[in-house]
Amino acid sequence: THSWDREAIQLIQTLIPKETVLFIADAKIGFDSFRNCMTATVNSKTIITVNPGKDITAIFSYIYIFRTPKLTLATDISMCCCCCAVDSISDVYTVRELKQKAQESPEAFFGITYSFISRLDLDSSLSKVIKTRCSRCKYQVTEDIQNCTNPSCPGRDQALSVSTVFDLWVDITDHTGTLQACTLRSPVAEKTLGCTVEEFTSLTENGRTALRWKFLLERCKIYVLPSAKLRGGIKGTILACALADPGEVKQYMSALL
Repeated sequence: THSWDREAIQLIQTLIPKETVLFIADAKIGFDSFRNCMTATVNSKTIITVNPGKDITAIFSYIYIFRTPKLTLATDISMCCCCCAVDSISDVYTVRELKQKAQESPEAFFGITYSFISRLDLDSSLSKVIKTRCSRCKYQVTEDIQNCTNPSCPGRDQALSVSTVFDLWVDITDHTGTLQACTLRSPVAEKTLGCTVEEFTSLTENGRTALRWKFLLERCKIYVLPSAKLRGGIKGTILACALADPGEVKQYMSALL
């Protein structure tokens, strides 16, 4: 066995299926009669780059939304939002522009909107805020089952491993309209709210209400993936969200005039 073979094997073992993009240069391509398909073989000249450059954002969206089989679109997007590099997103939209482009464009796209959070039901029952999902594929499950019920889960034949995560519905509003029922899920929700699921569940009702009003009706800088492919019209997935910097908002509003 060559040293580069061992290195390649060790590298591949660290990668997460369907959550990694690879750029591979100088691999040998040939037909494998045993597998009855074309295969790639690495050698001493092969260079493998993990998650290369800014364009991985678009690649991730394509993989998760259009190519992942047998998963619901909601599950695909929830997985996608964990992977996208928000630093590569720079286009700013009003809510109306997000809706129009989502309706007109067949391609997934990402954008920034400086909008108000007009719905954030943190003081609802915990079952409406927190969900249990399979740790491997993020599919929603109940803890009383033995195996994941998602037929495409990579660990479907293994003992169920679960994680408890935020799963919120958020409305975002600006002077042009409202984008309703956007999803805000872990880990983005934890970073946005500034607390873990465990910390949130330990809050009193007054504490949850106070956390809600920290964001409700406040202007936020929101990175969003809108989609017209879900039933019920235009929806979106929040990739990052934080209270907007007043200087940025002033510059943005001035550009609209």
